[in-house]
Amino acid sequence: MTMLLQKAWLETRIRFFAGLCAVALVCTFYLQQHAWLTTWWASELRDPHGYHFPWMPIAVREYGWYLWHFLYENYLQQVWALFAVVFAFGGLAREKALGNAVFSLGLPVSRRRWLFTRLGVAGMQSAALALFAVVYVAVGSRFIHQICPVGEMLAHSMLMVVAGVVLIAVGNMLYELFPGGYLSLLATLVLLGAPYFLLQSVLEKLKDAGRSSWLQSFDLAHAMAGPWKLTWTTVPWLSLCVVWGCTALFLLISVVYGDRVDY
Repeated sequence: MTMLLQKAWLETRIRFFAGLCAVALVCTFYLQQHAWLTTWWASELRDPHGYHFPWMPIAVREYGWYLWHFLYENYLQQVWALFAVVFAFGGLAREKALGNAVFSLGLPVSRRRWLFTRLGVAGMQSAALALFAVVYVAVGSRFIHQICPVGEMLAHSMLMVVAGVVLIAVGNMLYELFPGGYLSLLATLVLLGAPYFLLQSVLEKLKDAGRSSWLQSFDLAHAMAGPWKLTWTTVPWLSLCVVWGCTALFLLISVVYGDRVDY
């Protein structure tokens, strides 16, 4: 077991450190921009002819909302999602391409154990990225004289991880089906990106019309972000159930295919 964990870590450690750097860059940018953006928004609100969006007063007043909107609802979520997918790439399909799959297949472990150990490492790395963001923002907030709502950030980070686990399952499945980093990444981005942008467009129109839809249950971005004030009752449970069901399906496909493919 220890050998499998070490092997999975060595395979993905460069991606992990790249993910830490990417998360740090995103968090640093929006920490630095906070003072300028809130000052600008406040100026616009005082101007009768300025921009008056419904979210601007709370963005100026609530630092926690600012962090949730720019990090968990948007840019940190997108960076985290990309690396969660990339962490899932590899395994026996990669070793087959490199010509050394025989060594791993010769280990006294089943293909399924090797698969779930590697995906477990990918999950731990993804969770570590989310936790790193909390620590980084908590420390960085002190430098801009703001109080970081650590409890809220931890709750949103946990939601992002438990909802985003489906991305690891998707990334692994597509890497198994389409071996090769670039082809797998392209297939994953198309499979996830096209429905994402289409769904966001539809839901935005429904929201403007004051209507709701069953399509909200398939809104992965919303499931990962959750509402700003996240409590046990405001967790998007229905969306999480859909996400976990899809995760189980994608893992089942990976297991069945992995058992039958000739490496």
